[in-house]
Amino acid sequence: MKKKANGFISATKIAQRSFCEKQLVLDEQYGQHETDIQRQRRERGDEEHLRHHLEAQRYGSSRDSRCFIATELYGPVAKETEQLRLFRDRYLQRSYLGRIFTSAYYELSPTVVRLMQRYPLVRKIIKPIINWIVKKVSING
Repeated sequence: MKKKANGFISATKIAQRSFCEKQLVLDEQYGQHETDIQRQRRERGDEEHLRHHLEAQRYGSSRDSRCFIATELYGPVAKETEQLRLFRDRYLQRSYLGRIFTSAYYELSPTVVRLMQRYPLVRKIIKPIINWIVKKVSING
């Protein structure tokens, strides 16, 4: 898989390569054929990818924005979600046990979110627990 002149490999190319091995064989045998519309869409996607990448660099994309359960319960920019992210960044990530906890959370929380989406009872059980945690870790009390 060749890198483009700008150093990026498109997400589409990565997905195609991991999804369709037959496409690799066909491309190798017959070469790649792209219609004008496909080329225009690819170029537009490449430009958008580059714009997004540069914007992320400009505004400091090093901060981890993952907080799956809180995002599901409150939304991605809610103050509760931000409080939990701050606690993770200021306290949990600074200790070995905190990093282990965070890694375990990242492994388990997508499943918890799916359960909350599928079963309202799970959401009803989880929300008071997360509310209590937010209250305990909140900087403003």
